[in-house]
Amino acid sequence: MRFLLLFIPLFLFSLNLSEILTHPKSYVRDFYLTEFMRESNSSVLAYKAYNAMYKQKPFKHLRILSQKDRLFKDIYRCVNVKPEYLKEVDISCILNNGLSLRTISKLKKDDLKYLYENLPEGKVKDAVKAFLRNDFTKIFQDRDLGYYFILNCPSQKIDQNISDFSIFEDKYFHLFVKYAVLNNLSKIQYSLMQTDYKKYNDKIKWWLFLNALKNGNEKLAKKILYSIKKKNSKILFWMWILGNKSAKKMLLQNPRVNVYTLYAYEEANKKFFIKNKIIYDSIKKPKYDQTNPWDVLKFWDEFKKRNDLFSFAKELDSNKSVALKALVLDKAFKFKYNFFITPDIYNDNNVSLKAFVYAIARQESRFVPASVSRSYALGTMQMMPFLIRSMKGDIFKQFDYNENIKLGVKHIKWLFSRLHDPLMVAYAYNGGIGFVNRRVKSYFKYKGKYEPFLSMELVPYDESREYGKKVIANYVIYNHVFGNKGITLHKVLRVKK
Repeated sequence: MRFLLLFIPLFLFSLNLSEILTHPKSYVRDFYLTEFMRESNSSVLAYKAYNAMYKQKPFKHLRILSQKDRLFKDIYRCVNVKPEYLKEVDISCILNNGLSLRTISKLKKDDLKYLYENLPEGKVKDAVKAFLRNDFTKIFQDRDLGYYFILNCPSQKIDQNISDFSIFEDKYFHLFVKYAVLNNLSKIQYSLMQTDYKKYNDKIKWWLFLNALKNGNEKLAKKILYSIKKKNSKILFWMWILGNKSAKKMLLQNPRVNVYTLYAYEEANKKFFIKNKIIYDSIKKPKYDQTNPWDVLKFWDEFKKRNDLFSFAKELDSNKSVALKALVLDKAFKFKYNFFITPDIYNDNNVSLKAFVYAIARQESRFVPASVSRSYALGTMQMMPFLIRSMKGDIFKQFDYNENIKLGVKHIKWLFSRLHDPLMVAYAYNGGIGFVNRRVKSYFKYKGKYEPFLSMELVPYDESREYGKKVIANYVIYNHVFGNKGITLHKVLRVKK
């Protein structure tokens, strides 16, 4: 592992804009352009880097530019309007979402009056009027205004009975229902239970099912659940939990391990099949270097085009490209098998901690060390740049297993010292400890009817909700892979078998 850095181009340590621009547009290139913007003393070159972005992030990138040249300060203020300079920015900034509805909700009366007097007619002015008068009774009589509130400021102030949802029944209605359910808008939730669920699609029905269940109407919840057409493992799990034994049998026929099938396997004392050895080292020099982000980009391009996936997997049969081969095999076998590879990235006498590190790494990057996300999370453990810097790490060494894992493990240990719970740590690794303390721990229950499964389905952030399920299943599986078979999903979720 100590030789991995030899393969990383030298320019990564002294960023050269011309050289970065020779690479294809991608989130990888955007990461380096962002770092160039941070390092450059030239506002002209920094702006050139910004213009060359594959996907610009105005809030992030304009903030960097505003620190280098006063010219960009007003532009940044326009995309990030604060109460203290509200009256100094052009009113068009407000109309273009420079001022969030949550911020509007916290403005003083004088600022609300200023906005109301200067904004043109439309949903933003109507929202300001509602806050100014503290009257939200009419917001759901207008489609755009209703969506504006439910998606951006779903507070108790807007909770009310709604007799007719027809103006919201479009392709975004599942979001309306979801936000009402996740934000405890009890009056809207009650109104949703009066609707005709049969006319809606599966996405809407899922949230209507959760709504009925969390409000204690099990009879209605069952009707909605059974009306869902696509019976995936999540739907079958809930059918089983609500009393359908045949649904459990169908779950047990699914060879793909996830939190739902794993729970059923444990209940039935059925063993799950895991494959972790996939490398026979028949290739001495792999086609792609998985520690080089530009090589990984080329791999993804070829992966999308190749039809002969088993042949492609053979071309990657090297310990130096094990993560890439696992991705190809997974697709080649049409995701019917469970590949839980164990690259030599971390060892610890504490098998439980080791298993958790592998569980996170698998979910974050599938063990591809040169991974770069849309938000510029880096490496195997997908560490955010701000977190790397706070831990005195080197941004440009994160594609080395050793450096990235070291920081990731340090962060995991810190989270465990405060949360003491694998599931909560998983949520926090994804959404942040503040998110867990504010939005998850306050309502999450391990005891009670349908718990903790109902609480798991109601985690308010989509990505963290699914992330937690996947990591906790990975955690149990890797404990078994490393010989710690005493860790089960039942124990982790505190459910008696």
